[in-house]
Amino acid sequence: MLRVQQHVESDLATTFSPEDLARVAHLSLHHFHRVFRGVTGETVSGYARRLRLERAARQLLGGERPIVDVALDAGYGSHEAFTRAFTRAFGVAPNTFRVETQPPRSRFECEPIEPIEPIAIRDEAERRVVSMRHVGPYEEVSRTWERLAAWLVERAPAGAALPPMFGLVPDDPQITEPARLRYDACFACEPPAEALGDAPITFTTIPAGRYAVALHRGPYDRLADTYLGLIGGWFPTTDHAMAAEPVVERYLNSPHDTPPDALETEIWVRIEERGWLVTGPDQ
Repeated sequence: MLRVQQHVESDLATTFSPEDLARVAHLSLHHFHRVFRGVTGETVSGYARRLRLERAARQLLGGERPIVDVALDAGYGSHEAFTRAFTRAFGVAPNTFRVETQPPRSRFECEPIEPIEPIAIRDEAERRVVSMRHVGPYEEVSRTWERLAAWLVERAPAGAALPPMFGLVPDDPQITEPARLRYDACFACEPPAEALGDAPITFTTIPAGRYAVALHRGPYDRLADTYLGLIGGWFPTTDHAMAAEPVVERYLNSPHDTPPDALETEIWVRIEERGWLVTGPDQ
């Protein structure tokens, strides 16, 4: 994360792509933003924005440059946009800040994420799953689940209970726009033989391996907090590396018969068989 910070600091005028910064960090794009936020307490864009505004504040105090020039240096296309952003950050407008005897400090919140506990380390066997892809806002995945469940019930023995439910989550909402977010709703079972090739159903596996597992209790719209505590809070305190593959969600109960505050969801991140830090050719 220090390499990423230094990379951003080296050229504040450039907006670096998430792919470039993930490569600098030697992390997968999928996990990078959560790790950065967990370690620094800021998003990458928020970190760069803060540094640009703090540099602008120093320029205001240290000279007579026109505010519009300071605004352009900070990446704002107009005096008005810069004034709004600066006022949110420092509590006063740029022209007031410049003449203050004791100018205020910035108000940015930069608290690193605390690791969540407990985290279970579990060895999981490979699971065959039938799945259906959802593309769009996560708030709309229930419709995909309803379609997949109806498809499975039609092909299952009468009265059979639905098999265990999993979600495969390959995207990070901080990177991918809501309309393009991918999510695979999955039931852990062998596909019915007559259903092979039945679109839009696919058959895949959740890989075997060692997983770090966090238990989320509560509504699904707060899952991001547990993701952040596991990926951005806990993993950086260990020597474990995260596999560059979708995060697995296992649903221990159903929203159809469980109040939102009582929902339980396990977040699984597979651990790669190598150390978090690589310090030499023999490690």
